[in-house]
Amino acid sequence: MNEPGRSLDDEPLRKGEERWRRLVEALPQLVWSATPDGACDYFSAQWTQYTGVAESELLGWRWMDVLHPDDRHSTRRVWTDSVAERHAYDVEYRVRRRDGVYRWFKTRGVPIRDSKGGIVNWFGSCTDITDAKHTEEALRHARLELEKKVAERTTELRRNEAYLAEAQRLTRTGSWALNVASREFVYLSDQYYQIYGLDPDEGMPSLQAIRQRLHSEDRAHTDAIREKALSEGKSYELDYRIVLPDGIVKFIHSVARPVFNASSNSPVEYVGTVMDVTKRKQAEKALRESEQRFRDFTESASDWYWETGPDHRFISVSDQLNPLGMPTRRIGTKRGDLASDLEEEPEKWRRHMADLDTHKPFRDFRYRATSWDGSEVYIATSGKPLFDPQGRFLGYRGVASDLTAAVRAGQLEEALQEAKVVGDNIAHDLRTPLTRVRIRLERGREHASTLEEFRAVADQAIAGLDQLLTTITALLRITEIEHSRRRERFGEVQLAPLIREVGDLYGPIAEDKGVTLWAEAPDGATVQGDRDLLFEAVVNLVDNAVKFTPEGGRVELVLLCKEGETVIRVIDTGPGIPEIEREAVTQRFYRSDKSRNTKGLGLGLSMVAAIIKLHDFRFRISAGPGCTAEIACPNLD
Repeated sequence: MNEPGRSLDDEPLRKGEERWRRLVEALPQLVWSATPDGACDYFSAQWTQYTGVAESELLGWRWMDVLHPDDRHSTRRVWTDSVAERHAYDVEYRVRRRDGVYRWFKTRGVPIRDSKGGIVNWFGSCTDITDAKHTEEALRHARLELEKKVAERTTELRRNEAYLAEAQRLTRTGSWALNVASREFVYLSDQYYQIYGLDPDEGMPSLQAIRQRLHSEDRAHTDAIREKALSEGKSYELDYRIVLPDGIVKFIHSVARPVFNASSNSPVEYVGTVMDVTKRKQAEKALRESEQRFRDFTESASDWYWETGPDHRFISVSDQLNPLGMPTRRIGTKRGDLASDLEEEPEKWRRHMADLDTHKPFRDFRYRATSWDGSEVYIATSGKPLFDPQGRFLGYRGVASDLTAAVRAGQLEEALQEAKVVGDNIAHDLRTPLTRVRIRLERGREHASTLEEFRAVADQAIAGLDQLLTTITALLRITEIEHSRRRERFGEVQLAPLIREVGDLYGPIAEDKGVTLWAEAPDGATVQGDRDLLFEAVVNLVDNAVKFTPEGGRVELVLLCKEGETVIRVIDTGPGIPEIEREAVTQRFYRSDKSRNTKGLGLGLSMVAAIIKLHDFRFRISAGPGCTAEIACPNLD
């Protein structure tokens, strides 16, 4: 059926159009055409099949409704410009498929002109480029990733080069590469130039030029080792000296290894390092000189040196002027194995061993030991703990000296001084009573006229002399206690029986005076000491308490067991001792105003203080109902 407005003469034209349509609809592209003003007047069947939209709904400008919203504005602008400027149309946009998926299309359109150049129609096609777009995007992403990795690797290499250069500078190490065939350097680092005093701006120096910097005494030896290694294709390491133009001598340590060609067993290059070890060599020399000086000092010193392992046993002992015998006899022993004062001074040794177990340094620890010939010697030693880099304890290292001569001299001087002090004290303290005895005898000689009167004078003189002898005995006893050294009578003392014995002894005496004496002592408390001396100290405290407690008063003697110590406490209801006099009452012959009319020598508390000091106990006087005196004794573990 003919289209309206066409005649039968248009039949060839109609048939041509049909062939054109069949051809267009056979193409994979989406084909379209538009009028000269840009309004689309034809869309191929592929367009409607792809979009699912009828051709009638795409004509004109409505075809843009199937484009991606983000692409419509830019596409309209490009199409409008092409129509207005009458040039070809080329654009990419996304078209909505019938299932709602957008795919990319490459669209090209060209104007169809008549013989006069006027545009009679526009004709174009849309090609699906989604897969190519994805491939392009993947390639672009891959290119960006590659560029990023190249940039990162370049930065890393530059950073590594900077680190390497800084490391070489800090360690005074240079690097180099040598061509084996030509015996010419192919690379020298900046630090290499600096070590050898060369100027990089003057170009790569030759091997011969480098050889000229070698110390004349080291050149032949260095050449021989290097050439032998190059000919055999082996690594080498050597030390030599170089001399700079200004005369400065440097010590160099060089290490080199061969680089082999993949197709040959012969090395093509050698790479290596040179390290300026001048400071290390100088330090080694100074250390050797210092060690020699130290050795000279130790060989001429009066002290000897020792070292122990982590178990505190000697592993090394020097032998100069050592009073303890051959060092080999003491290897494997401990300091305590040599000591002879462990039992006399257990607290001193306990503290020393605690310091050793906690790895503390110690200084001037003094002890008595038995020499190889059986004589007693006095030792002073100091030590410092040793640790490895991981902090593990290795033992001690220290020095010891023989104090025997000094101690003996000190003991002799002290004994002489003590004798003088005792004599002075006795002379001073006995002058007045001796004078009184003399005056009584003189008066008796002048005034006594009968035998009875002479006997009375003699009895007074004898009573005075007895008191003097008692005083002398007490003074000698205090002096003996104060200056005792050996503590040979020390042992374990059970305090409860001692306290009860003192209570039984003074119970009747207190009862005769009208004073109540109450004693309490739980069993179990044991201390290290001299039982007779401790008994004497407690007796003096109880005697004072009973003496100064008025009739009807009360004296308590109790034993208190506390954590780590036992306290012997004596409490009375007497007048007490003012705080200002509590230190003075332990001095010899001190008598307060309150006690001047009380019988006694003023030596009782002096005796107590001397005994307590000998035992390293604590003695304290404080206020109670009257007076409270305490002896604090550490318990035996």
